[in-house]
Amino acid sequence: SAAVKVRFERIQGFDARQTPARYDRVGVLEVGPRRAPNILVLNPGTSASAAYFAPLAKTVVRKADGWQVWAVERRENLLEDHSVLNRAKRGRAGGQELFDYYLGFLADPSVTPHFELIPDSEVAFGREWGMRVEIEDLRRVVERAQRRGRNVVVGGHSLGGSITPAYATWDFRGRPGARGLSGLVYIDGGSSP
Repeated sequence: SAAVKVRFERIQGFDARQTPARYDRVGVLEVGPRRAPNILVLNPGTSASAAYFAPLAKTVVRKADGWQVWAVERRENLLEDHSVLNRAKRGRAGGQELFDYYLGFLADPSVTPHFELIPDSEVAFGREWGMRVEIEDLRRVVERAQRRGRNVVVGGHSLGGSITPAYATWDFRGRPGARGLSGLVYIDGGSSP
């Protein structure tokens, strides 16, 4: 089968109070033909990245003509340490080094160097990243999709499934987020009353 086009880009997100500008960014993994008339914007679950949806997105665009899938990479993913993972992808770190750096040190404290948690004091601004910041970041993604003049559907998995109705019912200067959407998709998620 033909290769599916995949592009990743970070766009300007919501200007969150006290957040350094480099973290006011939201990522978009675009999968499929750029000129597709329909865009499905998916939000991943807790601790997942946009790449979580890559296999599903590729399947959707192969099987559903006229669709492109955008997976959201939330701002908190910018805080992740990908240093050894990136080295491994370039062939400069082996599997054992990769494992030890991220997990092996938990069972063997002699493993160094290893992943270090970011001290809370260095990311105190993250305390402001509640639902408003999440929804406003998503708004920037949806508006970008709508500017391309397409039908836009918003959905999500797990936590992303809870973000979906929050977005749809959010009050954007007197207009609900659902206005202008063609639909909502829930993948094992949603909000209770």
